[in-house]
Amino acid sequence: MTAPTILLTTEATYPYAVGGVSSWCHLVVGGLPEFAWRVLPIHAGGRRPRPLFALPPHASLAGRIEVWSERLPRRRWIRDRLHGGRPSLPAELARALIGWHADREALVDALVWCRRHPGELRATFRSLRAWDAFVEELRDVLCADAPEAGPVPPLDAVDAATLYQRLYWIARVAAVQTPPVDLLHVTAAGWAAIPALVHQRLHGTPLLLTEHGVYVREAYLAAARGRAPAADRFLASRLARGLSLATYAAADVISPVTAANAHWERKLGVAPERIRVIHNGIEPSETCTPPPGNRKVVSIGRIDPLKDVQTMLYVAAEVTRQVPDARFEYWGPPTRGQEAYARACEELRRRLALGERFRFMGSTPEPLEVVRGADVVLMTSISEGLPMAVLEAMAQGRPVVATGVGGVPDVLRGCGVVVPSGDIARLATGVAALLRNPRFAERLGRRAHQRVRERYTQRNCIDGYRELLHELAGRAVTVAA
Repeated sequence: MTAPTILLTTEATYPYAVGGVSSWCHLVVGGLPEFAWRVLPIHAGGRRPRPLFALPPHASLAGRIEVWSERLPRRRWIRDRLHGGRPSLPAELARALIGWHADREALVDALVWCRRHPGELRATFRSLRAWDAFVEELRDVLCADAPEAGPVPPLDAVDAATLYQRLYWIARVAAVQTPPVDLLHVTAAGWAAIPALVHQRLHGTPLLLTEHGVYVREAYLAAARGRAPAADRFLASRLARGLSLATYAAADVISPVTAANAHWERKLGVAPERIRVIHNGIEPSETCTPPPGNRKVVSIGRIDPLKDVQTMLYVAAEVTRQVPDARFEYWGPPTRGQEAYARACEELRRRLALGERFRFMGSTPEPLEVVRGADVVLMTSISEGLPMAVLEAMAQGRPVVATGVGGVPDVLRGCGVVVPSGDIARLATGVAALLRNPRFAERLGRRAHQRVRERYTQRNCIDGYRELLHELAGRAVTVAA
């Protein structure tokens, strides 16, 4: 019997970036060899990416999609231009993605046209008729009465042109051919969903969405905390909302990694019966060794505004004031595109005069070894799903101080310290208390280790996806018959 084939679409993660989502991808793909996996990554154009994960024998790349790349459509598509293009396409995409009460079916129809006429896209978006129709439609969309959406900031011609370019890249992503598969597995309700939405409409293939963080919520947080102009933040968050709602509408099943995400999904219109929570999992150490007693605090994650590294630096300054021999290490690279944020974090480290008491360590191939070498693990994120960094710490019996975002409060209840995001004083108090009381810290670590063994193992995670994917594969067979 032929193994069911799954197309896994990723966005700026697996197999070209480290992080919790990539680790989850590698776990699920590697742990389910009864499926043939095709991985289709979407990443920023420019440098050719280097794979950071080796795909297992039952998995292969189904190509890759570059956005904001200078690569032109293949020459064999040029003949399609004789058909006259679709000057209304940019306007249709703007209405379906930016409009508050958008027609999701119309969005997918437009994306399907992009797949069927890839050679028309460049000419279409260069058409003056298309631009004029887009501007008129955008004006109508922004003037539409939607009190619950809040006020619309003023937009100028540059803002309109920026959106136009983004819509062009959405069209280009939709145009990429996808291989014949039995199932579609989308790892984020944003750009990664675009090829799957088209494939599902063309072939009726079941679609599973796994949400680690809630895509639209993270876009709202980025807009609220970002320093970009108001118009740019508005358009970015509206695009994220449009893509998310379209993905929610299309998905046969949504499998958030925590019930906290499911709450958001229900509020955004997903029927409860289409949601199935499957927690992340990790393999706990066989024995729970005590912390080394070196007053070291470590954090593992990308350098990214969502990780709120700047709050961590302020926490380190306060902790080292209370516990002078405490040392902090941050392990992880900047998210691509967030190099300016990383530089700002380094500048803040200098302004706080932390010196060697806080060091940015770069990437590590051995996160568990880093965790074992610490007395406390710290996480200051403003948005998470069920972070692997927290599970990694718990699996090694290390106490965690973390912000109460996503599924963190449920995971750490009774076996960690959870405080509101951005609360520097309470974060610092939690870290300092654990450093000063190693016996209590060890007790928390042992509780955390036991919690992982009971609820958050790799086996539980893999078994959950195995059952769900076989169920969806059965639906695919029924539809084909």
